[in-house]
Amino acid sequence: MYKSSQLIDMLRQKYRLRSDNTVAKKLGVSRSAVSRYRNQTGSIDDRLAVEIAEMLALDPFEVLASMRCERAARNNSPTDINFWRKYAA
Repeated sequence: MYKSSQLIDMLRQKYRLRSDNTVAKKLGVSRSAVSRYRNQTGSIDDRLAVEIAEMLALDPFEVLASMRCERAARNNSPTDINFWRKYAA
């Protein structure tokens, strides 16, 4: 299963981005959004999850399921966690 922070790190490595600010620019989101993804106080939305998967040549559905599972965990929803975990990478 992928974590938001792991995906950010993978983007930084693949594209040789020097900071989270450059990651934010590449993704078209704010620097604070990237900070929320890193600190697990926010999750990458579905559209962005698919875009990141394509940038990293990952299975979009696995990344999407991972982000849904992350959100379910934050919302303390065991039923959703169990459902999405089956499909997450």
